[in-house]
Order: sequence, then C-alpha cells, then structure tokens
Amino acid sequence: MENREEVLGFKPQKDKIYNKFLPNAEKVDDESIAAFAEIKGNLAKAVLLRDIKVGASFWVGQLTRYIRLYGLKFSKEDHVLLIKLLFELSTIPDLELSLVPKFSTQLVALLKKQKLLTREDLELPWKPVYQLVENVAYSPYEHHGLQLFPQNMEHELKNLVNYCRTYFPVSATQEMLDEWRPLLCPFDVTNIKAVHYFEYFLPTDLPPEHHDKGFKLWLDEFLNMWHSYQNAPTWEAGLVRLFARLAHDTIGYIDWSPHVSMVFNRFIRSFNLPVGMQKVQVGRSNNTYDIGATITWIVSMMGGPNGAVVQDHIDSFFKALQSFFHPSNLGKWNIKLSGLLMNFPKLVVKRIHRERYKRKDWLLEIPADYKLKDAEITRFVKSMQPVVSVSMFSKYGSHDSAIALRHLANMRPELIIPDLLEKMYPAMENLIEPHRLTACMNCVVAVSRPMLSARKWYPEGRSHVLPLLNLALPGIDPNDFKKCLVTFQMISTFVAQVPIVDCSEAVFVRDDLNEEEKELCSATAQFEDFVLLFLDRVFALIESSTQEHTHGDPARLNPEQTMMEVALSSTFTSVLLQCSTPIYEAALSRLYNFITTSVYETNVGGRFAANLCRAAAKANPKAAVDKFLPLFCQKIKDLMAEHEEYRTEEHLDDGFLWNLLMLSQIVRCNGEVLVPYKDQLLEVLQLTLHLKCVQGYELAAQLMRYILRALTLHYPLDYRSIADSFDRPVTEYLAINDWAKPGDMDNLGMKWHIPSAKELAFGQSLMDHLLQPELEKIMSLSSANPMEKEELVRRLNITLECILGAGAALPVWKSTAVDLSSLNVKTQVPMERFPVSSVTEPLDIHYKGANLRLEVVKTMKHLLKYLTECTEDDTKSLSKLVKIYETVLFFYGASKQDFDARWKSLHSVKEALEDKMRDRRKHIRALLVDRVVLQHEMRMLYGLRDYTDHHQDILVDLYNLSVSRYGEVGNNDADL
Repeated sequence: MENREEVLGFKPQKDKIYNKFLPNAEKVDDESIAAFAEIKGNLAKAVLLRDIKVGASFWVGQLTRYIRLYGLKFSKEDHVLLIKLLFELSTIPDLELSLVPKFSTQLVALLKKQKLLTREDLELPWKPVYQLVENVAYSPYEHHGLQLFPQNMEHELKNLVNYCRTYFPVSATQEMLDEWRPLLCPFDVTNIKAVHYFEYFLPTDLPPEHHDKGFKLWLDEFLNMWHSYQNAPTWEAGLVRLFARLAHDTIGYIDWSPHVSMVFNRFIRSFNLPVGMQKVQVGRSNNTYDIGATITWIVSMMGGPNGAVVQDHIDSFFKALQSFFHPSNLGKWNIKLSGLLMNFPKLVVKRIHRERYKRKDWLLEIPADYKLKDAEITRFVKSMQPVVSVSMFSKYGSHDSAIALRHLANMRPELIIPDLLEKMYPAMENLIEPHRLTACMNCVVAVSRPMLSARKWYPEGRSHVLPLLNLALPGIDPNDFKKCLVTFQMISTFVAQVPIVDCSEAVFVRDDLNEEEKELCSATAQFEDFVLLFLDRVFALIESSTQEHTHGDPARLNPEQTMMEVALSSTFTSVLLQCSTPIYEAALSRLYNFITTSVYETNVGGRFAANLCRAAAKANPKAAVDKFLPLFCQKIKDLMAEHEEYRTEEHLDDGFLWNLLMLSQIVRCNGEVLVPYKDQLLEVLQLTLHLKCVQGYELAAQLMRYILRALTLHYPLDYRSIADSFDRPVTEYLAINDWAKPGDMDNLGMKWHIPSAKELAFGQSLMDHLLQPELEKIMSLSSANPMEKEELVRRLNITLECILGAGAALPVWKSTAVDLSSLNVKTQVPMERFPVSSVTEPLDIHYKGANLRLEVVKTMKHLLKYLTECTEDDTKSLSKLVKIYETVLFFYGASKQDFDARWKSLHSVKEALEDKMRDRRKHIRALLVDRVVLQHEMRMLYGLRDYTDHHQDILVDLYNLSVSRYGEVGNNDADL
C-alpha cells in the first residue's frame, strides 16, 4: 500500500479502508481533501458569526456525512481542534436543547477511537458537562411540562460523559468528591443522585502513577458503604457498575479477593430463584445487579495470584444454577439466566483478545502476572460446558446457547465441538424430535467457523462438513417451516466458507498430503452428489409451496413464505457461487430440466423458481443466459403469435406468466452478456408491456427495469470466498486449503461491472423505443382527448419502471438554483453540501437530447393538470404520479430503504461469523465485497442535488395533492 502521508500531505487518523476498492477510487482522495477544507472553513465561519442554530448545525451535519464516507480522514491536530470546538458547542450555557444531541452525537463519534488520542493530546474540563447533565437530568421544569427534551436526550448525554471521561484532568477525581460527597446520605434521596454522578463521571482509567489521585481516594469508602447495606437499595446498582468499570480498567492493580464471596452471593440472590418444593423466594425482588456490569467485574477479577479463588466461585456458581437452565424449569428467571449465559463467555473472549491479540496502544496494559493462562481458560470453558449443554434445548429457543457456544468454541474448539457433534448426529438421524434437531443445528451453525479454521487444535473438524451437509438435506421439509429455515441457514453458512470443488484426484497426483488431508480430498468427491440432491429437495419444496387457494391478496406472500423465499434464494445463490465449473454445469442442466418441464402459479411457486434462475445467472452469467434466455424469449413470442386474444385478456394462463417471470429474473446479471440478445429482448418488451392483464404488464415492466439496471449500474461480478478461479488443476491449487479462509484486505480482487458504450447504447435504445411513446401519449391528453384509467396506469407504470431501472444513468437537470433567503433561512454561511461522486465518468441516457428527468417532470405536470380538471377520482393514477415524482427527485441507482435493510443484515451476518478473540477483521470475502458495495451505494445516496426552481414547482404540486379530498392520494403525498 502506498504511503498515505505522502499522497494526502498529512497522516490520516483513521481512513475508511473500503474506499480504495471503489470503482472511482482514484477520485476519492481529492474529493475528501476538498470536502474537509470546505467543512472546516464554513464551520469556523458559522461559529465566528454566532450562527449556531442554522450555520453550525448544518456544517456539523456535513461533518457527520464526511465521517460516514471517509472515516476520520484528517490529521491529529485537526482531530483535536474539532473535538474542542464540538465540546464548546455542546456545552454552551442555555443552548437550545434540540441542538445538544446533534453536537454531542458528533463529538462522541470523534472521541470513540480512544487509541488515536492520548491524554497528552487532549484534556477536557468536566464541569461544563456536569452542568449540562444537571440541567437536563434534574430539570425543575420538565415534570410541569414547561420544558420538552428531544428523544433519547439522556442516553446521548450518558454517551457523551462516557467518552469524555478518559480525557478529564488528573485533579478531576478530588474535585468531584468535593462536589458530591456531601450528598452521600444513605437515608436521603440525594444519595441516589450522588451515586449516579459518581458512576458516570469518576475517571477509572488513570495511569498507575496517578492512582493515588484516582480510585484510591474513594474505593475503600464506597466498598464499606456497599458492604453495609444488605437490603438491595436502589443506589446499589450504580455502585456495582462503578466497581465493574474500575475492575475492568485496572486489572492487576487492585486486590479484590476479600470481596469475591460477597459479589457472587449478592449476584446469585439478584436472580430471585425459588428454593425447595414450596418455591420460597429468597430475599425480596431486586434488579440492582446489571448482568453485563456484574460479569465484567467477575471476569476482571479472574487470573493472577487469586485467580483460583475466583474460578472456584465460578465453578460453584454454575453448579448451583445448572438445574435452573434445564428446559423443563421455566420461570421469569430464565431471561436473566440467558443473559448470563451469553455475556459470560463473550466478556472472557474480550479479555483474552485484549491480553493477547489487541494491537498495543497507550491505554493501560494488564501486568503479565495477571493475564489469563491457558489452564485457567480451559478450566473456565469446562465449568460452563455442562450448563450450555443443558440450556441448548430450552423452550425459549437455543439462540443464547448458540452465542455462548460460539465464544466457547473460539477459546477451546477441541472441548466444545466434539461434545456438540455427539448430540448432533443422533438428532439428525431421528425424525421425531424436531425441536432437538433445530436446537442442535442452530448451535452447529454458531460454531462453524472455529470448526473449520481451528486446524491446530481440532484438525478433524473439517471432516464433519460433508456428513453434516448430507444429513441436513432431509431438513428441507415443506411441512416444517422452522426446521426448513434452520437447514437453509446451516447449508448456506458452511457453503459460504467452503469452495465446492472435487479434489479427490489430488490423492493420486500429489505426494505432500497427510492422512487427514487425503481423507478430506477423497470425501470431496461427494460434493456433486450433494449439490444435485440439494437441488432435488429444493424442487420438491417449490412443488409443495404452490398456492392453490388463499384468503386475501393472492399476489402477496404471507410472512412465512417471504422468509422462506429469502432463505431459499440466498442459500441457492451461495451454493452455486461456490461451485467449480463442472459441478455448476451439472446443477445448471438439472435446473434447466426442472424449469422447462414445470409450470406453477407465479405468486409463490413461480417466485421461488424464478429466484433459482436469478442465482444461476449471478453465479455464471454467460452460461445461464445462453441456456435460458433464447428459450424464454422464443416461448413468449410463440405464445403471443398463437393467441391473439392474450393482448386483451384480463387473466392470462400460468404458462405464459411463468415464462415471463423466469425471463425477468434471468436478466439480473452482468449486462454485458445481455447485449447480444438486445433485439430479442426489445421485441419481447414491445409485445408484453401493453398487455391488458395487470400481472402480465407488471412482469414485463419489471423485466425492463432489471435489464436497465444490469446495463447501467456499477456492481461487483464476483462474491466467491476466494478471488482466484476454482478451476485450476489440483497440482497447483488445492481447494481444501481455502476452507474458512478469511478475505485479504490487501488483495481483495474486486471485479466491478463498469457500463460499456454498447450497454449504454442498448439502454438508450430501450428508452427511445419504450419510454418516448409513453411520454408523448401522456402529453397529448386533454379533455377532448381522454384516456381510459387502466391504460393510463399502465403507461405510468412503464415510466416509473424506466426511471427505477436507469436511475444511475439519468443525471439531475441543470437549472436555476433557488436562493435560500427566499425560503426565509436566515444565515450568512454558505449552505451547500459538498459533492460526492460514485462513478469515474458520469453516464447520460437522454430524451431526444434533453434531460430525461426534466422531460418526465414536464409530462407529469401536464398529466396532473389533466387529472385535477377531468378525473380527480383516479386515485390509482395520482398515486403512481406521486411515486414517479419521488423517484425522479430521489432515486439515482440506490434506495435508502434497501440500503438500510442490507446494512443491518450485513452486520448481523458479520457478528455471527466473526472471531472476536483473535483478529476481528478476518471476515469472509463475500462479506467484505458486500461492505464495499454498501460503501459505493452510500456514495450514490449522498450524491449532490441542487435545490432548483423545478424542485420548487414539484413541491407546490405535492402540497396541492396532499390536501386532496381522496385520503389515499393525500397520505402517499404527505409521506413523500
């Protein structure tokens, strides 16, 4: 990697690593430097002009946008100055409260990476933050309704204190004690206030030479106070959290051994467990022991000279609780116990990471004598193992146990995984205990990564993959929805980490394999059979999922069917992506036979089958398109030629819709392979876009949208687990060595689809032939020349799908920008968002040489006039028109809703597969590629759009529509 300091002219604090893989990576540096200079200049200007509410607020928003796009890409000096400026802004006395969360959230984002700034670099006073918290948390006006706080205000302030605390001066502890010690009266309500302030504000991570000015000033006094009260007072929770934080920050510097028994005793009492046959409650109900905080305290006491004492207590603790984890033992304590089960191993893993794998930084290091030893880790895993084994089958589900097992397997795979597999195999061979089977499968999915990657400690882990995959296939059962979903999850998790390549030949041609590798290579000969059996199971599932009779809207999937569609589609895609070419070809011909010999209704069975076509096209576009596309095009043309009545029928037969649906999904692939078929695709679209059948013309419009997206968007062409080909000879490439291999950020091998001149010409031709006539027809509407409502909706649908398809290649119009002073925005600071580009060369699909978006807007304005004068009751057309306005204004190739859903999904998958103990950045390649795509889409969403006179006109139109007397139109419009 080139020297970033030389390229940028400064050493960046934390660059966003994914930007270097973007299709326009060479532009990113220049854009970011210009954007940051603009933010700095205008933020300073706003503050100097005392323009806090409008100017400073706007430019702090731009700083948030900058950090999301580029990370902390500025020098240490700028970092410190920004923190100081935002700190001053957040703590301005009597600042309007709606601005506080905005400034404080951004300040927290700058402070989050503590390793970047030491105490020497930055010091923050604690008094202004205290004053701010006092004004909000103890406001005398709020409970009278005289002061309204923004949502989450208290949470934001807690976060702020949490991150500022590290940088409070050394003298802060004594000053805080002087301020709040007088409030410490256990018989008065002020005690709660004092403990809360101490809990949030007291610095606990001072260096050892300053401990006498830190915790030593208050620890003994607070511990005496904690020991003195046995009746679980409400303020005890604050003290426990404070002790936990202190223990975590000062491992090895405080002797907690005199208090170990008391911690466990009070912790076990806080679960409110029943005792004996009469279910007698021991102690009154109390919630003073937060699970996370108490476990942090216990984990921080482990290790060192007194580590054995703590571990003895942990052993006894889990033995005492074991029976309460039993599946038949249900009660309100189960929720707390499951929190215990998840958090305990997670925090031990965090501590091991901190001691052994974390990069060194300026924060306090744990002394060598107090670090956890291998024997101590093994003993801890053994003490938890029986409890987790019992709780796996809980009636609340196995989710918590699966998370616990994942962390335990990262620590000691050789202890956890064999025990789990012993339960797994009988459960898979037994068909009458589905709950037991789904619980085991959930847990095996959780430990899949350590099972495949821990070759040093558990070398036989890999040999279980094929038996498990083959035994999982009967779980694809249309009659048991839950089991089916878990099976898909299990197959896709294993397959995403394992290249499906037959290496059996290596046994005969290579002499560098050990016995275990030879067995594994021989076993890979079963991969092709597994893939074909998997396909047969999926086909059977589709056959039994077809919808015969339904209540409600037949076109809508119920929640179970929606989840099944997503699971089936993602698993099938994973399997085909990871296949070597010979296995892929065998699977493709099996899929071809199924698709060409079956016809099901298109609402459920058809959608499931179409997703299989899409997966095949994504895995190998050329092979799938060459095999399927000419066939579907020909069938549609033949059926239209045979049945003239299809054009005017309101309901078409399933055979025709089936072919149209399959075709609409097979084109969702690399646009380059569609160009040779452009004449056939255009002919099919001209035949089908004006069908009278709603389902027919909607499928045709979808087909057009997906073709345009394939031609005009930038997207990755390869999601495989490794960047190189799977088809190399076994003498030079052995696929079993790449099982569970993490993606390499220095050599990710991103291959982007960049729209070529031929693809853009095909896209332009589609617009000229399909969109142009629609707009001309709509422009010709008048009271003397009306149009049927159904025909108008159909034409509007074509217009909408064209913009949704080609959004990335339709630039925004150039027009007169609206002056902000005309909108009553009083500010002297420029308020223009910094530009963000997502492509190297801007694409342009036009309308007779003019801007296409603007032509659509003009046409819609004409249509709106016609509708309000002639057919105001046509709510379907008006709703479509509002949708077109929304798309023209905001859609440039990526949708915010889709982006948010994928961002959430990526992070949940990332969490399920990451190894928190070793290097957290070792993610599988598919996840890294997906994250780069999301970075690209984020840039598309953040692209610059000027507010022009045409935007103003649209706003006026939308306002008029929002007061429509038809509720449906008004609601859609108000949302926009």
